[in-house]
Amino acid sequence: MAEKLFSSEFFNCLVSSETSNRFSLSDYFENAYDRGYDFCAGLPYVISSRDVSVTSPFSYEVSGLDAFCLIHTTKGTGMLFCDNPVQAHASYELEKGTLAFIDCRHTHRLVCRHNIWEYTIVFVSASLSDYYYQKLSSLGGCTFKPAPGAELWDIWRRISGPDTDDEAHGLVRCRELVSLYTQLYLTRLSQLRGAYHIPAYLSDVKEAFDSRYNEQYSLDALAQKYQVNKFRLCREFSKYYKDTPLQYLNGVRIGKAKELLLHSDEKIVNIGQMVGFENTSHFIRLFKEKTGVTPLTYRKETPVL
Repeated sequence: MAEKLFSSEFFNCLVSSETSNRFSLSDYFENAYDRGYDFCAGLPYVISSRDVSVTSPFSYEVSGLDAFCLIHTTKGTGMLFCDNPVQAHASYELEKGTLAFIDCRHTHRLVCRHNIWEYTIVFVSASLSDYYYQKLSSLGGCTFKPAPGAELWDIWRRISGPDTDDEAHGLVRCRELVSLYTQLYLTRLSQLRGAYHIPAYLSDVKEAFDSRYNEQYSLDALAQKYQVNKFRLCREFSKYYKDTPLQYLNGVRIGKAKELLLHSDEKIVNIGQMVGFENTSHFIRLFKEKTGVTPLTYRKETPVL
């Protein structure tokens, strides 16, 4: 796919955009190459790659682009809003260390809302990428946060690094893309299989937090209910769910609060109480710690796809 052709397709599919003088969307295609090789008909290949540094205001929305893209956030936080067959009107925070796999054939919007957002974006062909995207989506979505030293990051660096327009290098890069997709799939599958070995009482605690997040909890009460030491409860919960019980609960509450802020007209004080925060000041402080902005600013500045 030639540089001019893909950049033209991108801008033909551009629904809306807002960029500052610091970065132009045309910069996405400085590293686009013509992949006129026979093997490209069946294998995924890199169309273009770019290291990006943007500040607010920056956003764009694309729909109907015959490609996929991979985005790795290296600094700051961006927002992804997407509408696809797997989950309509989904939104994700792309914080540092997050890798997002996006189907550009469906509507999606990228937004830098506050301060600086730095990321690497790689556009790839739809061939075979669609198969892996569907497989990964069926296992729970297409955003990932692999451990910093994971083998996957070595593969990513080879995919997103400097490119040359020769057939041998192009074939190697196709192979690396397949390796990346496969590694993502196996990692996600392993995580899901590991869930079957989580102690039942921890699953019960998590289920309560997920479904009855507006109720009041304490470590002492949970420890007494399940007849375990509260320090053991914290240690084992963190082992399987990456956060302490109360950190996890507050994360669920903040997530629910975001939904209410964007999709209801409830007052801030009411939303805090609806998700389980009895103290409004505590709700606002914790919300800002998690998102970088107050609930009111989040409501005003976050676009709804």
